[in-house]
Amino acid sequence: MGIAGVFEEVIRWIALNYLEVIGSILGIVYVILATKQNIWCWYAGIVNVSIYIFVFIDARLYGDMALQMFYLVMSFYGWYKWKYTKTDKKSELRISNISLNLFWLILAITIVLSVGFGYLLTFTNTDVPRWDGVTTALGLIGTWMTAKKYIENWLVWIVANILCVGIYFYKELYPTVGFYTIITILAIIGYYQWKKEIKKTKSLELQ
Repeated sequence: MGIAGVFEEVIRWIALNYLEVIGSILGIVYVILATKQNIWCWYAGIVNVSIYIFVFIDARLYGDMALQMFYLVMSFYGWYKWKYTKTDKKSELRISNISLNLFWLILAITIVLSVGFGYLLTFTNTDVPRWDGVTTALGLIGTWMTAKKYIENWLVWIVANILCVGIYFYKELYPTVGFYTIITILAIIGYYQWKKEIKKTKSLELQ
């Protein structure tokens, strides 16, 4: 097959998977903007999750589909939270760490949700109910932590994304595999960027 033939196959593949490709690109844009604390991340996120609702229905990943619906609601919440607090410097939402007590509470809730979602998904025709349940639980927790600007949200996303890469590879959602591989790397970068921001804020407070 010549270069023209390869190019033709690529175009045909993109045409067949255009929704997934667009959703993946917007997802990457969301993460990049989120690492920079740019409110436009929520706009990219709203379109991204709306697209993936349909992608996951087609792939029979119902937990992830339901999670996208939650993401949609949380994206509007996150947008409101970030926009509202920026209008008042005294109450500006800053990056912070979770307390030890909150960590244990979040861990317990994540385990309960993972088991619960995994069990509920056994009543659907998905072939990965348990793993779908775990990623759904992590997604719920991670989104809430992002909206609250807890730095540990990036650690949750790193774990969730790694699991998703395996699931989506198994489901042959290759653009989404690429997307989640990239955002795993971006989540690592985001964690360290937010960590620097915390140190910068603390140093300014001490002056």
